[in-house]
Amino acid sequence: MNPTMPKEPWKESLDDNQSGWRGVLRRVFGDGENPLAWGVTLYSAWGIRVRIHLLFVFYILAELIRSLLPDQPGLIYIAPLLIALFGLVLLHEYGHCLVCRAVGGEADEILMWPLGGLASCIPPHRWRAHFWTAAGGPLVNAVLLVPLALAAYAVTGSVAAVVFNPFNPMLTAGLISATSNTVLVLKLFVWSLHYANLLLLAFNLIVPMYPMDAGRLLQAGLWAKVGYRESMQISAIVGLAVAGLLAVIAITFDGMQRLLAVALLGGLVCYMELRRLKFEMGEDAFTISYDDDAEDEAPSRAEQRRRERLEAEKAEIDRILAKISATGMKSLTRKEKRTLERASKH
Repeated sequence: MNPTMPKEPWKESLDDNQSGWRGVLRRVFGDGENPLAWGVTLYSAWGIRVRIHLLFVFYILAELIRSLLPDQPGLIYIAPLLIALFGLVLLHEYGHCLVCRAVGGEADEILMWPLGGLASCIPPHRWRAHFWTAAGGPLVNAVLLVPLALAAYAVTGSVAAVVFNPFNPMLTAGLISATSNTVLVLKLFVWSLHYANLLLLAFNLIVPMYPMDAGRLLQAGLWAKVGYRESMQISAIVGLAVAGLLAVIAITFDGMQRLLAVALLGGLVCYMELRRLKFEMGEDAFTISYDDDAEDEAPSRAEQRRRERLEAEKAEIDRILAKISATGMKSLTRKEKRTLERASKH
């Protein structure tokens, strides 16, 4: 068991002030500035808090309602698949967190949302630590691959239930039959576990695009060859190209709305990564430089500005903590509380 990360005294005081319906809204929406973080806490275990994004809740409800339409497979097929997918994505993200801790990093939160999961992992700043943290999720799916495939064959008695067309899974699910609905749901659930596990493993290893694991693995591998910043730039640019390719495929063929959503998400994350690098480096992020020795001699103006900004932020945090020590948590302004929350998340 991994111990829970200790919480700072000021953070505990901040949580205590968030009571009533305002506290509930605060815990769901945070400061309201980051829609990707809007979620509800499900539980905490091993020092890892598991949250579900509001969009995921609406997505599950929409899929369940849509399954009842005349031209859809039906609730008996969709519900086991959603449950299996949720459980396997959760195990996948736990893999990232536990491996991150094993290499000396920190991991304290998992956010479940419609296009997968996001594990809040901070591995040590070494390429091997980042590589193994990214590989932790697919390793879970790889370990489960053979047992779930055997289980799918055992309950269906068909090789077609183990090797199937991933672009039309309901065609295979429709071949599964049983004498009662209870047995049918059991068979569909076991097969759904195999299908969802295979899908997660393949997609996270084949698509080299942020935030997919293949994109992180590519970046870590390049880091060992060309350095950290250049590896981030190259992998983000590759991710943008892959996002464009996936978008073209999704638009060309019918019934690939989810693939289009993944492409748009990946393109946005890669673009934001390039913008972040441009801000930190003070230069055009699309221009790749291999001059790693220059910053060892003297910091650039951009680097100097970044250091000054970090020093100013640290000084502000120290001032707020001193204010809490002197006059208590209630003396903080709303802006000061938001500053503390952002610092805690970072």
